[in-house]
Amino acid sequence: MSRYQALTLTTAIATLVLIAIGSTVRTTGSGLGCPDWPLCHGGLLPPLERTAIIEYSHRTVAALVGVLIVATTVVTLRVRRHDPTQRALAVAALPLLALQAYLGKVTVERELPAEVVTFHLTMALVLFAVLALIAAFAFQGERRTRIDTPERRHFTRVALIAAVVTAGIVVIGSYGVGSDAGYACSGWPNCPEAPVPFLDGERLQHIHWLHRITVVLGAAAVAWVCFEVSTMRHAGVALKRGALALVVLYGLQILSGALNIWSDFAEAARVLHLVLGSGTWAVLIVLAFAGGYQPARDAEADASRAPLGTGEPRGARA
Repeated sequence: MSRYQALTLTTAIATLVLIAIGSTVRTTGSGLGCPDWPLCHGGLLPPLERTAIIEYSHRTVAALVGVLIVATTVVTLRVRRHDPTQRALAVAALPLLALQAYLGKVTVERELPAEVVTFHLTMALVLFAVLALIAAFAFQGERRTRIDTPERRHFTRVALIAAVVTAGIVVIGSYGVGSDAGYACSGWPNCPEAPVPFLDGERLQHIHWLHRITVVLGAAAVAWVCFEVSTMRHAGVALKRGALALVVLYGLQILSGALNIWSDFAEAARVLHLVLGSGTWAVLIVLAFAGGYQPARDAEADASRAPLGTGEPRGARA
């Protein structure tokens, strides 16, 4: 692993850790532990109070992740300056980072409205996806080749559909938490408070049921992606491993959702639920975009095995 690859991977993982800490802030009710921004109770350091320390830790890690993102952008523009895809992703990361900082400020100043908190998480997922793609392309290499076949184009569309569905699941779930709809059903998979979705119960039960139903749609979308990989003629090791990781992550995601109900919404279960959802989303984005390329080392191996005079393997240079 090169230093550049290590940097991009570290940045992506650190961003996921930041999302987990943000979820901890939310589940522990620490969002207003520091009621002002960027200071905390008017000082540079938080008071020795649990919610203030938790909120301050989120801000501190966010600052460190911000430094990593800036470093990743600078290094990418230097070492991958001939790669237009990675250049574009690196440049896009900076305004997303600035927007996240601004949304963090607005979230505190407006005292945690569900809509703003949900938008804050949505943009965090977009930023995480961009960083995951930078890392994926870093490992594929600058001389990767695009596999421009109808089969791969179809797979890209399927993976994108699944990614959109997964993003919808996470966003609806986040809004449900922010509006206290997570507590609206006390059972799983049934909902004693509203046995018939959208007919029984009230608004909070309807939001809760909407999240559960989208989870079923997400399972179908994930199954579709895995089916496409299993029937692909030349899927490659990376796609097969990605599909396996997707199944494992989504299965654990469903179990963690049930665990939220069974554990009476324990803090650890709620954080785990968001982390698994974020990981599933990132894997789908990587499969959708990076899955259309052949890593440089594989392309070079194919070229070395090709008979003399046949030229490069089929595909357009990235």
